[in-house]
Amino acid sequence: MMKIKIKTNKIAFFLPVPYTILKAASAILTSKKFQNQMHKWANQDLEKQHIPSELFTTILNRQLMNEIIRELGKHKGTLLVDAKLHDGTEVIVKL
Repeated sequence: MMKIKIKTNKIAFFLPVPYTILKAASAILTSKKFQNQMHKWANQDLEKQHIPSELFTTILNRQLMNEIIRELGKHKGTLLVDAKLHDGTEVIVKL
């Protein structure tokens, strides 16, 4: 389970994210329909440069995403993000 903690001066909350939700999100991100929509969004405002659709299929590979999630599950307790801003906001992401 991925644990996300966010603290500000006024509020603090904790968000546990199970790996099944990560797998479901990766299934959505790697679907053809979503990749086609991302391609449309990426090329919406570009006049001269065109981003090829192969870029999205290469980066958002379903097999690669499942392998990443599987490996994340093997490294429990690893601190992924520990960010502290000048205004007192803290973000901690831990496996």
